[in-house]
Amino acid sequence: MPQLHVTWLTAGIVAAVLIGLGALVSTQLRRGEVGQAIRECGIVLGLFGLWMFVGHLVGHHPAGGYARGAEIWRLEKSLHIADEASLQRPLLAHHALLSAANYYYAYAHWFSVDVVLAWLWLRHRTHYLQTRRALVLFTGSCLLLHLISTAPPRLLHQTGVVDAASALGQSVYADSPGISDHLSAMPSIHVGWALLFAMAAWRAGGPIARGLASAHAVLTAYVVVVTGNHFWLDGIVAAVLAATAVAVAARVRRPVADATMAALPLRPDKSAA
Repeated sequence: MPQLHVTWLTAGIVAAVLIGLGALVSTQLRRGEVGQAIRECGIVLGLFGLWMFVGHLVGHHPAGGYARGAEIWRLEKSLHIADEASLQRPLLAHHALLSAANYYYAYAHWFSVDVVLAWLWLRHRTHYLQTRRALVLFTGSCLLLHLISTAPPRLLHQTGVVDAASALGQSVYADSPGISDHLSAMPSIHVGWALLFAMAAWRAGGPIARGLASAHAVLTAYVVVVTGNHFWLDGIVAAVLAATAVAVAARVRRPVADATMAALPLRPDKSAA
């Protein structure tokens, strides 16, 4: 599967440059809207670089990851929710659908970040601020937990779950150790981002936005399981963290900065889109 190979250091440097350039454009060129947009791109890219850096650390310090994955499997069995293999099994006979699931797992989460944040920035500036704040809080908390390596079900023989992407030669992990790490499975950032954006759509959007975001969240939860990349509990923990991040982001406000960004005149904030 094609991958864009960017190191965490490159992403971090570019993010710092964009944040600095945004400040320069805002203060020196008096282009507040453009400068803020550049700065926001730098913040999101910085999260991407931080994610890769954590994957790099975990990839080089995997101790205990397989044992922790096995503990999650045993906990799921005790809760009677360890049905990942049963859910995956019907899809294994349909390679086109399995291939589509692998592609969705590899790319949809980044595409959703771009689309949802751009939509909120252009149409719902106040909601953008809260969502971006929640995105930073949620992603940061996940990365702290990812420092504790945990194996996904596809790497544990006792689960009976097939590594769907490797079986079709589509793995995003096969040729990128330390960039996309095998043992950063708990919690699922894919599921958390999808739920976070669904919550943003329900706050800011109309029926179409709500329907698309909700469908993306449900499909993401399904895809991460049937591809063998996550346990149900990975998604459940991510959902709790995402809801907590949204709640905290709603309470943490920076009145001057928020009012300044919300007042930028590209497009007026609208209640439904």
